Amino acid sequence: MKKDRLEEFVSANREEFDFREPSPELWKKIAENTSRKKVVPFRTYFMRIAAVLVIALVSTVLVWQSGILSSNMMARNADPEIVELMETEAYYSHQVDKKLKEIKKCYYTYPELKSEIETDLNELEDMYKVLKTDLDENISNKSVIEAMIENNRYRLKLCDDVLEQINC
Repeated sequence: MKKDRLEEFVSANREEFDFREPSPELWKKIAENTSRKKVVPFRTYFMRIAAVLVIALVSTVLVWQSGILSSNMMARNADPEIVELMETEAYYSHQVDKKLKEIKKCYYTYPELKSEIETDLNELEDMYKVLKTDLDENISNKSVIEAMIENNRYRLKLCDDVLEQINC
């Protein structure tokens, strides 16, 4: 095997190439930078963990309050009939609550009224819950939506009739 001329030259003159070495100060700086381990205080880890938890908590609260994941929001985007039902439900429940407050003022005068009204309203509420379950199973069933609105009307009419009869 024939040696390359450059290889022969380097081998013959090796001592002349090795006369320059880095200064001991340079080796000291290199050693300091490579052997030094980065020490992160416990407080820094704690602050990082706390920041992550705060961000997660705030995000969760914002998503929950915005209602992005609620079935009502998804239904509202899906079907205009559901939007109408929700608006109607809010209207009737507000009206019924207002009338019930007036009726409750008369409970002292007519104590038997309380059990009768609450029984009737609870029956209508139970029927409404059944209708709501039916609606969840078949979301765009127009007859179920109409029955739910009619149920709300019955509740309001019941309250109106009671208020008319007692004149409290």
